[in-house]
Amino acid sequence: MASVDAPLVAGVGGHAGVASEPHNGQPAGMSPVVKAEIKGILYFGPGASNDAARFDPADPAHFSVSVQALIGQVGDHLADSFDVRVCSPGWFSAEVANGVEFKQGAPLGLPGAIALGAGLWFMQRWDQDEFESAVRFLCETYSPAPDWGSLASRIGRQMPWEYDYRYDDHVDSMFGSPFPPPRAV
Repeated sequence: MASVDAPLVAGVGGHAGVASEPHNGQPAGMSPVVKAEIKGILYFGPGASNDAARFDPADPAHFSVSVQALIGQVGDHLADSFDVRVCSPGWFSAEVANGVEFKQGAPLGLPGAIALGAGLWFMQRWDQDEFESAVRFLCETYSPAPDWGSLASRIGRQMPWEYDYRYDDHVDSMFGSPFPPPRAV
């Protein structure tokens, strides 16, 4: 996790404390120890403010913005990056019609005609409060978890996590061990 020393722009709150009872839907016997919270959200692209705290597109019904959500454990100053492009269906359709290729599947060897939707969210009309509410909802829905890697991996199903491949490698090679490995005290 990256250190977040200074308050980040557009910090949008989170949770207080660590759950002491099982979360609805958690397997019996799982000891919930980690909850996620938003440390900051940054917006990039035309319409983003100079400090990246706001996004105000010229046309809220036809837009695209790259977003970096900085999410970490409750009670910790560290945060990992979860990145997503948010756009209107009309913007996406126009880009495809203009010949723009989305190559997310290329590393997997998928045919060029396939555009994977990983890291792509659609909104009919831009609403920053609604977007940030959705990110908070993901943090709340996937919390608690037995360790940060499990929780971040869950959130990463909806917003690609900067360490998703490193986590996969760890799980493959260290089956049953927590991720990240416990720090030496």
